[in-house]
Amino acid sequence: MSWTLHAGCKINLYLDIVGVREDGYHELESLFYPLSEPCDTLRIGPRTEPGLALRCSIPALASSKNILAQTYDRFARATGFAPGLAVWLDKGIPMGAGLGGGSSDAAVFLRWLNDHAGTSALDGAALHGMALSLGADVPFFLVNKPAWVTGIGDTVRAVALDLSAFTMVLACPDVHVDTKWAYGRWDAIHARVEERERKSLTGDDLPHKRLCFTNLSGFRNVFEEVVFPDFPVLYKIKQGLLRSGADVCVMSGSGSSLVAIFSTRTGALQGASLMRAWNVRCHVVQFS
Repeated sequence: MSWTLHAGCKINLYLDIVGVREDGYHELESLFYPLSEPCDTLRIGPRTEPGLALRCSIPALASSKNILAQTYDRFARATGFAPGLAVWLDKGIPMGAGLGGGSSDAAVFLRWLNDHAGTSALDGAALHGMALSLGADVPFFLVNKPAWVTGIGDTVRAVALDLSAFTMVLACPDVHVDTKWAYGRWDAIHARVEERERKSLTGDDLPHKRLCFTNLSGFRNVFEEVVFPDFPVLYKIKQGLLRSGADVCVMSGSGSSLVAIFSTRTGALQGASLMRAWNVRCHVVQFS
């Protein structure tokens, strides 16, 4: 028997860094929105040998450092459930694009392992903890609904978000922005972050309560201020999408993908046409 799993991606409609912990981890406030496309595909089958055999459409990713291998090893150590598996990973989510492809892969595989572990399965709290140990975005993909994500990714709070009146163009230029580099650049610019006004927000004070989703005001990404100067092509793409009629355009995560939201499908198709003329891969998504 074999299984085929689809791991979608995420976009950030709002992202702010509100502090840095003593251990170096950054505290965020971000509005995550899941997308089914682009996606990665995992094909899982049994094998007679113990352990995990991982192959990938990008051969360099098929190593013990891959988050899928880490997911298998941690789950096996925690539960004793360690079936012989052969996994083929077909990468459809661009890397270094701020779309959380690796985290999504881990969440989908972690849930599959837990669903097949029988009496060894983890409860919800333990599963969440393991997801967080694998990566800051992994807990969100276990929920996989529009959510306000705070802390270091450990707090995921689902929100009602109706964007059905809008069409999105997700532009994925052939540019890789390293996440560690982006955080380092932010730290360098905000070297005295302890003097920056810290937010301690709960309940109705959370930014997602203040943002006006009907006209998209407030959608922003703090990483743009550090990424655009070193990657001016991303700023050019953003301006091109806005000139095409986008109501708003924000970078996702630490880049390099850009999310342009249009109030008309015609405008979105015009924006997508411009991206293709510029040889920028893009996806047109009608929000549901």
